[in-house]
Amino acid sequence: MRRVRPVYERHLPEQQSGRRGRLLAKDDFTVRCTRDGERHVVAACGQLDRSSAWELERELRRAEATDACEILVDLGGLEFIDSAGIEVVIHASARARHHSKRLMIAPGPEAVHSTFQRSGLASRLPFVDPR
Repeated sequence: MRRVRPVYERHLPEQQSGRRGRLLAKDDFTVRCTRDGERHVVAACGQLDRSSAWELERELRRAEATDACEILVDLGGLEFIDSAGIEVVIHASARARHHSKRLMIAPGPEAVHSTFQRSGLASRLPFVDPR
């Protein structure tokens, strides 16, 4: 069996649940990354715009570099998303298809998800029921 060294091992403190987590914050945007078994969760909170999109992009690429079979992008904590944030999500979805990883997106609140709906992307991206 091939042993893969987790990318986040040296960066992430152990949490009580046994998951590994990482929290990045800048002004009014936060990215929380956790790993639970085969699933890597990247949760975005606050305002995802041109000035913060690179942070989400960086964390998604880190998640893609791990041995996780599934990546969940949780947009539930977002208050706002602009075209730069949407572009990050679109590119992550394309990379996941190309690299045979399963990407799932938990939709954000109505104000955020309506942006995906108005642009016609809600039906084209792998949104999942948050329940």
